[in-house]
Amino acid sequence: MSYKQTVEEHHKLTFSDNVKMVSQQLNNPLRNAVTTVQGSGEAQDIADLIGEATYNEVEDYARRNPENPPSRKRRWLIRPTGIDAGGLITKEEKFDFAMDPSSHLFRNWIKGVERGVFDKILGIRPKAGGGYELAGGGILGAVSEGKTPTSTVALPNGNYIAVDYGSTGTAAGLNISKMRSATEAMELEDFGLEAEDEVYGLITPKQKTDLIDLAVETGKNLNPFDVEQIREGKAAKLLGINWIFTNRLPLDADGYRLVPLWTKANVMAGFWQDVEGQIFNDPSSRNLPRVIVDAYVTAGRVEDKGVRVIRCQEA
Repeated sequence: MSYKQTVEEHHKLTFSDNVKMVSQQLNNPLRNAVTTVQGSGEAQDIADLIGEATYNEVEDYARRNPENPPSRKRRWLIRPTGIDAGGLITKEEKFDFAMDPSSHLFRNWIKGVERGVFDKILGIRPKAGGGYELAGGGILGAVSEGKTPTSTVALPNGNYIAVDYGSTGTAAGLNISKMRSATEAMELEDFGLEAEDEVYGLITPKQKTDLIDLAVETGKNLNPFDVEQIREGKAAKLLGINWIFTNRLPLDADGYRLVPLWTKANVMAGFWQDVEGQIFNDPSSRNLPRVIVDAYVTAGRVEDKGVRVIRCQEA
């Protein structure tokens, strides 16, 4: 018995709809932690930044008009390169699997592209040999800036919390002193004060252990449900921060884990195209069915002062 390998129009429509459905079911956690916008054109501005205006002291009988123009600059989302995954359906029986949204073959392509979306929003890319490094824009990477998008601006060194902050000089993991330093710095800049602008943090299983240890130390002062959510590795709010878990955080040059905290309104993710899929017969490959899943997304910080990064020692 053989299975039909001709891709009909109804196959194409079903495959496309299933890709969108599964992408939503996978629930990339960073999508809900940033502000998403529809991207278009070669570049799209995300913010017109106006610096603080100074003032003058006016002398008696002064006739000169004040002239205190604030500095102006603009930040941009540049039309991104694509993220894709897919392949040929080389055996007849796998054609059905490619059309089945519950199959591992189908979901594996979509998971691959969603990882790419995650990396673009965070501002990282995989390194050769393993691990991750800062790249592009996003929460951690350099953001395009200028009257036109001709230059990039990295997150300032002052936005990084030292690995030994609040201690006696010994490197430490994620602790209350570092978290308070990060959130306080944003609050002083008027970030994180608005009730609707939640603060998010991204941590690895190592920092999850640090949070659980803090929960044990503080005992009844923390919500038991939230503590249990953290223990199970689920997104939860603890100590005023919405924590999200990942294994994709980069290390700095000294081997310390970089743990970002940011406010939702301060990170823009532009989707020129969300995750979509297509299936068709490829005449260049013996007319076998070919699957392509792709997306076009980039991200950037509206203002640097709405992001802080904690350096963490890991045991």
